[in-house]
Amino acid sequence: MYWSYPYYGSAGIYGMTGAGISQRDTERRFSEEFLQANVGKVVTVYLTFENNPRWPAKSVTGTLRNVGRDYFVIRDRQTGKDNMFLNINVDYFVFENQPATLLGDER
Repeated sequence: MYWSYPYYGSAGIYGMTGAGISQRDTERRFSEEFLQANVGKVVTVYLTFENNPRWPAKSVTGTLRNVGRDYFVIRDRQTGKDNMFLNINVDYFVFENQPATLLGDER
């Protein structure tokens, strides 16, 4: 969802729109802005890690602290430690105590 592939077919770049912005870039910006609007909220994030026998799947509940282009930071409720995870491992987020702030909300 966030990685660009270094190779493209000779017919052009798959998924390009008329303005030259790929659908992948649009989705990345939307999800990054959505998470950024919800920094400070308590979330549970569900992740999977391929080819990792120790942690094939993991869930963490805590406060969303920071969001970057391809990562996010959560302060774990159980340990009190900040954890940085890559977006590529995310299955989904659950907002625990309050609804997520949607883009365009003026609340």
